[in-house]
Amino acid sequence: MVSTTMMTAEAMVARGAHYTALLDTIDQQGATKLHAGEREQLLGAADALLFGEPDSEWMVRSAEVLIKALEASERWSVESCDHLREHLYGCGAPTAS
Repeated sequence: MVSTTMMTAEAMVARGAHYTALLDTIDQQGATKLHAGEREQLLGAADALLFGEPDSEWMVRSAEVLIKALEASERWSVESCDHLREHLYGCGAPTAS
């Protein structure tokens, strides 16, 4: 029981760290590179993953489309988009191996 609780707590800490890193990545780019609605869309998907909301899959797919558009339009670099993806997906619960 203790090890399960500890693993759950560690997973939540890691997921929270990804959420914070996602915020940092967004903030480093500034408002000129990301519109307010786009920021909210990315954070909404991260929130949905973090809290296990039922519509998280749809929200993440929508966020992925946005990230691809940011990359294709060259508003964001490939590296920055990779960071967005890493931290977005890191907000989700770990999958069983």
